[in-house]
Amino acid sequence: MDIFLRKENFKEFVSAYPITTLLILADLVAYFGVAFISMTDKGAAADIFNNYIFDGQMIGKGEWYRLITGNFLHIGIAHLLFNVFATYVFAPFLEKLLGKVKFLLCYLLLGIGTGTLNYLMNPFFLGVGASGALFGLMGIYIFICIGKPTFFSKETKQGIFGLVATSLLSGLLFENVGWLGHLGGLVSGILLGILLVFLMPQLFSSDDTNVESSMH
Repeated sequence: MDIFLRKENFKEFVSAYPITTLLILADLVAYFGVAFISMTDKGAAADIFNNYIFDGQMIGKGEWYRLITGNFLHIGIAHLLFNVFATYVFAPFLEKLLGKVKFLLCYLLLGIGTGTLNYLMNPFFLGVGASGALFGLMGIYIFICIGKPTFFSKETKQGIFGLVATSLLSGLLFENVGWLGHLGGLVSGILLGILLVFLMPQLFSSDDTNVESSMH
């Protein structure tokens, strides 16, 4: 699965994948910014956090911006680092494939779609984190595998399906993991993948099964 192996140094990575870098930076700034404020004013930090998380009741009252901001907030350093690493692994190939603007729009739409599906299934849901959008990226990979079966190598497709299955299972096994958000993200990604494959077929015009190597 060469598409998920990162061989660039820091400077090369930032130059090649500026949107992925920006998304990672946004996660880090949001987390450590709130943490820094909490050192001197825990109440203010809590207010900032609570005003931007996914909150179904507040979304229902018109605070739709939470569908975006909730993606960049995390609870605990482990939660943050896991999602930062997942962004580092899964986002670059799609950024290169789609282009900077399309990829950014897709990522934001995945976050919005995840939050919206969660809201429709549970209007009182609370949550934070980029996991839903990241599962959305996996959903795009899934439908590329299905809709354009020659685009990836057999080994890459097997790896993608394995990663998705393992990630979904881990969300069911561990407590305090928003598996509903993961599922919502995956569904959003598959739907977006359908649109990309059928409305922008030029992105997937190559029948070279080693296309992932040529784009690394």
